[in-house]
Amino acid sequence: MDLNDFGTNVASSSNKKDTAEPAAPTSQSEPESKDDLFFSQWTPIGSATYLAVSDTQKTLRGGMYTVEPSNRGMLFTRMDVKVDDLIRFPDSLSDKIITEIASFWTRHDVFKEYGFLHRRGYLFYGPQGSGKTAIVQQVVADIIKQGGLVFSCERPSHLNDALAIFRQVEPERKVVCLFEDIDAIVDRFGDSSLLSLLDGENQIDKVLNIATTNYPEKLDKRIISRPRRFDRVMKIGMPNDEIRSVYFERKLNIKQDELALWVKNTKGFSFAACAELVISVKCLGHKFEDAVEILNELLVSKKSSSDYDNSGKVGFGK
Repeated sequence: MDLNDFGTNVASSSNKKDTAEPAAPTSQSEPESKDDLFFSQWTPIGSATYLAVSDTQKTLRGGMYTVEPSNRGMLFTRMDVKVDDLIRFPDSLSDKIITEIASFWTRHDVFKEYGFLHRRGYLFYGPQGSGKTAIVQQVVADIIKQGGLVFSCERPSHLNDALAIFRQVEPERKVVCLFEDIDAIVDRFGDSSLLSLLDGENQIDKVLNIATTNYPEKLDKRIISRPRRFDRVMKIGMPNDEIRSVYFERKLNIKQDELALWVKNTKGFSFAACAELVISVKCLGHKFEDAVEILNELLVSKKSSSDYDNSGKVGFGK
């Protein structure tokens, strides 16, 4: 699909409102009783009124966070994120993207010199398993190592408010805003709140917006065709022979003739399929030929989103 065709069949949703009910604070966000709090200092809540509070800290611990409002204010909840081993693929598109983003973070003074906010937007699109998530995971890992933060967007209006609060407390911290499956976010909340987040009065400095989608044709042109929202719209294709060779070499540590066999028999495989092949053969003890055959059937049976009404049963559970 040509990029110019994106959004041509999409009805404008600019009038859609972010109407979903705010999520109620979970019990994990609230102490079980007042006795659970250790009051140690005072915070003013008016010209002559004070509230006892527990210990405070000047910065959030590095990591990925979700945000949601509560009766105490905006809650920033650190996520426990675990991922598979991250592999860099030299001279690949993913490696060039990661290098480009690393360079972006060093250019704050140049952006400031020309009167621009130091921000950038990337939208990655492509079929499931093509490696979009692997790129995002690498960017996330890199920014956390640098002491930055990642905010996962579950609802644009909440993130919009949270960023304004966050910048009052930490004005200089590097931030990545992550919009995974951005088409689903638009479907649920409309594009008005998303555009407000990207373009509104709460825009912040030192921020990188990263979005992913399997279905770019669902996105309105106002989201994908305007610079300073998502400046780089990039297709991430399935891993080629060279990338799969690096992947299997790192995972398997096998001889060249066996490595060539794995690469030859996985043409068109996604990263997820390559990982499943390693697990099936090496971790579960299945025959290589049988595992390849099952995965090929699985990939062919759902080759596009329109094929998901197929009632046939395929895969390891057949």
